[in-house]
Amino acid sequence: MRPTLLSFNVTGDRLNRLRFACMRQSILLSPVPPEDFAQPLGALCGLTPRASETTPGEPLPGEMLVMANLSRPQAERLLAALKQARLFFPLKAVLTPTNAAWDAPRLYLELTAEREAIARQERAPHQADEEKTSV
Repeated sequence: MRPTLLSFNVTGDRLNRLRFACMRQSILLSPVPPEDFAQPLGALCGLTPRASETTPGEPLPGEMLVMANLSRPQAERLLAALKQARLFFPLKAVLTPTNAAWDAPRLYLELTAEREAIARQERAPHQADEEKTSV
């Protein structure tokens, strides 16, 4: 299967710059239209059949990227290219056997919850240090 990057809610200049970064890495960029947000991610990558009858997916509050069929070096090169192009996407995922069955709103919720948990863990040691000094 061809290395593919699914993009959700990426538009305008950001989409053009993302397209250029993918083209330079020989990665197929596949912008996903909102009417396909309810499709399984695996189907959007061409790995599984599309759901025959789905209702339009829930809108996503922000941008999200999903990397599929990229080797580790390809993924690292893509992430480096995005950084060099100053394209920052807080929600990024690699397609896995588990999330291939999910739709975009489910993955978005999982990634958001993961980011929030990481942020709480990063704040916790700092808060603990403040509590020790205030006693």
